[in-house]
Amino acid sequence: MSQNLRDYVKTIYTMDGVVRRVADGDWDNQSPNDEWTAKQTLGHVIWGMKRMHAAVTDGPVPGEQPEAEVAGDNPAATWDEVRENLLDALDRHGVLTKEIETPFGDMTVDDALGRFFFDGLTHAWDIAKATGVDAAIPEDLAAKALDVMYAFGDAVRGPGVFADEVEVPQDAPVQDKFVAYSGRQP
Repeated sequence: MSQNLRDYVKTIYTMDGVVRRVADGDWDNQSPNDEWTAKQTLGHVIWGMKRMHAAVTDGPVPGEQPEAEVAGDNPAATWDEVRENLLDALDRHGVLTKEIETPFGDMTVDDALGRFFFDGLTHAWDIAKATGVDAAIPEDLAAKALDVMYAFGDAVRGPGVFADEVEVPQDAPVQDKFVAYSGRQP
């Protein structure tokens, strides 16, 4: 297993820990992202995972639809199904060297996992914040995500991506720095 896949799987299980602790009645809570509720945020993550699954398996690419519809009536159950489907697809010999198309050009699945895991980690924090659960983001994963985001530079800023960085003290915990860099108030 590559380090990128390890980090991606760790991100999936960080999100899984959040999803499992969200109370049924909290999915409509507003997330730190003004555009989405907790349910819509999870729908966004699920849609991205479905796109990755399609790329890995040469399956049909999911069409655009509202994030709440992607999450479905039971977001946790939808999450469980999509999580398992993607993990199964990533657990195939040779899949990490497969070339796929991404918003930043063609790259291997391994490279894509290493570049885009920060999105799921950010949204795990969003859902946790919206629903009052602990995101429990591993410090090493937050540090790696922050490094990846730094490497993207201004490409992570703008409408539909992240707002401007929020200022935090230099000695702030790495999770707070990660959250702040994504334009959220820790």
